[in-house]
Amino acid sequence: MQEKLINRTLLEIQDYLSGDQLRRLKDVLTIECSKYLITEQKNEVVIYDETSDIAAYKQFFVSKKIQGLSSRTLNLYMQTINLFMRSVRKPFSDVTTNDIRLFIANREMIDNVSKGTLARERGCIVRFFKWLCNEEYIAKDPGTRVEAIKVPKRRKQEFSELEVEKLRSATVNSKEALVIELLLSTGCRVSELVSLNFRDYDQENDSISVIGKGNKQRTLYLNAKAKMALNHYLKDVPHITGPLFFGQTVGKEMTSAGVQKLVKRLGYRAGVANVHPHRFRRTAATLARRHGMPIELVMNFLGYESIDTTLKYSMIGDEELKLSHQKFVS
Repeated sequence: MQEKLINRTLLEIQDYLSGDQLRRLKDVLTIECSKYLITEQKNEVVIYDETSDIAAYKQFFVSKKIQGLSSRTLNLYMQTINLFMRSVRKPFSDVTTNDIRLFIANREMIDNVSKGTLARERGCIVRFFKWLCNEEYIAKDPGTRVEAIKVPKRRKQEFSELEVEKLRSATVNSKEALVIELLLSTGCRVSELVSLNFRDYDQENDSISVIGKGNKQRTLYLNAKAKMALNHYLKDVPHITGPLFFGQTVGKEMTSAGVQKLVKRLGYRAGVANVHPHRFRRTAATLARRHGMPIELVMNFLGYESIDTTLKYSMIGDEELKLSHQKFVS
């Protein structure tokens, strides 16, 4: 009963609190409720059905929000689960392994989605039903025997040194220069970039704290080019509080979409194809590896917990492999 009360409370208030606040509230409620014997007063009219699919669905997203998942990731989960449930049209407890397999097969053969999308959607569905089973909303997990999807490993290209210099030359104001230098110096995600705040900037150590993916804090470091770009920007837009750099309105932070548009315009002016913020992140990781940074430090640099994931962002090219072979094997 105690757990049901806590879950109901979190469900009702989730829209008004952040993931950190929800975690704190859950801890407080767990401690305080343990001091009392809680029983449910039965009424003739049932207002909330804890065992219903709707309740389970909502509670799943509360739990994921508490884990610190970003709103983008939560939306991907929601879209995938909604798509799957519209397809099977069954209660959660009646979903079978073959239902999930059939959904994946239809997505591949009829909707022609990529292997990467299939793997992501399978992951969302399987994790959802595993959670339902662990929380005892369903008796058996239909996702345990759903085969993993192999995604072809293709090397995604970072910017060449020439392309980086072309992009630098194409900047027409201090904000554009600051954006690309911060992306290259820190290897940060675009969501982290737009959340940078002046209060977290350590001018003495040329570093800035950021809350990254999974609500984890880490320190980003500015190299000489990024520090110079920031100084130039602060001369043009003097401020010591608020966002590190502004969007179209002074005082308001830039959006992720705004950064996407900015670097896309830069690419067009510079004559560089396929310019997007994530490619700067890949470039920063590859440059770090190329200059000898150990893979464990690259992992910390990018804010990852898995070396396997880090390696995907810092793959060594064929030419570098050839030079290394001549140096160490010949």
